[in-house]
Amino acid sequence: MVHRTERISLTIMLRSSIICVSILALLAFAQPAVAWPDAAYSEIFNNAAGVLPPPLKQLLEDIGFSPNPSCATTRVEGAVEQAIQEFSSPNGSLPRAISAMKDAGCAIAALNDPGMNALVESQQQNFALVFYGWHPVIEAGNLGEYLRVRNEERQRLLNRFGRSSELPNLSENVELSPEFGMASIAFSHAVTDVANIWLYVWTSVNGALQ
Repeated sequence: MVHRTERISLTIMLRSSIICVSILALLAFAQPAVAWPDAAYSEIFNNAAGVLPPPLKQLLEDIGFSPNPSCATTRVEGAVEQAIQEFSSPNGSLPRAISAMKDAGCAIAALNDPGMNALVESQQQNFALVFYGWHPVIEAGNLGEYLRVRNEERQRLLNRFGRSSELPNLSENVELSPEFGMASIAFSHAVTDVANIWLYVWTSVNGALQ
């Protein structure tokens, strides 16, 4: 017979392992890759587009922007640079600029991926979305600093979740679990990061904000 204390210990060990795997996935900062489930990417992009300045939002609507996450595997900086070049160059292409913006969105969203696809796919509709606002560093036009600051913020968040994973789960409700909280917050940060990166591209080419 497995005693209650042994069951709690096993549960803590399992949850700690899940958190550790998620931390390793999020710390792969130098190698962003499409990792969220496709349906999650579509929701991330739709929600990010919803908070953009009206002129950029209208542009995306006019060209029939699709939130389909068919993105190239690239770094955030490279995709952002490509988008700016396509918008700015006389020989640039609007569809290529938007495609590069989508690649940048995929890359920055992937950095927030919690590595919990099964939970995200089953619980995504229950996440309480929070848009954390326009980052002052993005408004100042400093992409490199933004990526550095966000990496540090993600690390602090992961450390906090790592500590919470050591506590016993006293509820059967998945929405009260640390894993659900981690995935939900990561989802909101992905939306916020995508919106900020897209705003950076837009303001870099002197796009109107109103």
